[in-house]
Order: sequence, then structure tokens, then C-alpha cells
Amino acid sequence: MTIEMKNDLLNLPSLQLKMDTIVFENIDTKPNWSKAFEQLDGLLHKVANNFNFFIAKNDGELPSSTTYWTLYMDIASKLLYFTGLAHANLIAEDDIDARAHVSKFYELSASCIPNAHTENNEELLSEIQKSIYQLSGEEVKLTVADNVEQCIKAFKKFAESYEK
Repeated sequence: MTIEMKNDLLNLPSLQLKMDTIVFENIDTKPNWSKAFEQLDGLLHKVANNFNFFIAKNDGELPSSTTYWTLYMDIASKLLYFTGLAHANLIAEDDIDARAHVSKFYELSASCIPNAHTENNEELLSEIQKSIYQLSGEEVKLTVADNVEQCIKAFKKFAESYEK
């Protein structure tokens, strides 16, 4: 699965379309959790690698909060959520470590949503909370970013550990 690039930046509409296609075909229409997880996880690794490449190329400087990076974080937060959702449907009920791993994906997804306090993100935050509750049986207070810079910092920590 190739992600289009231009000037060392991801083609975000193409990335969004790839993610939406995977979700539609393998989650919404006819659930195929293993295929969804495999494809979403592969896409997430590519996004993490791209992010790490961008940071390295810019001498460790985090990107500024431009429209591009706001959209990037919006897509990344949804990609984290759907990857976690697919993974959650593949793990055993008694696999505590896997459940904790997926919960961290969900929580990171919430912390990467730019403009999380706006009305159009309430549904996603609600879905994340429901997913965590279904997974752990516990209510969790989600930490959301106040601005895009906080989203980028949260994603940076994740991307460094998720690079493949």
C-alpha cells in the first residue's frame, strides 16, 4: 500500500481515502477484523515513519500548527482509533496485556484529535469512551489536547515507539 508524497509531505486526501476505504470495506460493510487490522496497522506504521522522517529532516523540530498538520493529526487520531478497534476485535477476553495496549491506542487517539472541544468531535470522543468501557469495563476520563501542538507532541511520543 503506497501513500503518495509531495515535497516530503503525505498526500492527506489520498491517506484519508485509503483509511476510509479500509474502514468501509472491512469494518462497516462486512467485518473482517484481521484484514482491517493488518491494513490499518500497516498504514499507521507508514504514517509514524513519515512523521519520524519529517522530524529527523527538520533537526528534531516539531512541525508548526498549520492547516496541513491539523488535518494530519485529525487523520492520525482516527487511524489510531480504527486500528485499536480492529485489534480489540481480535484479542482474547483474558489477554490483559493486549487489552491495555488497545486502551492506550484509544487514549492516544483522543489526545491526538485537534480541536477536540468542538461539537463535530463529540461523537468520536464518545465512541472512544464506549470502546474503552467495552474493553475494560471501566469509565476513563480522556485527556484531550487544547491545541494542535499538544496533538503533535502526543503523536511524536507514539511515532518514535511505533516506527517499523
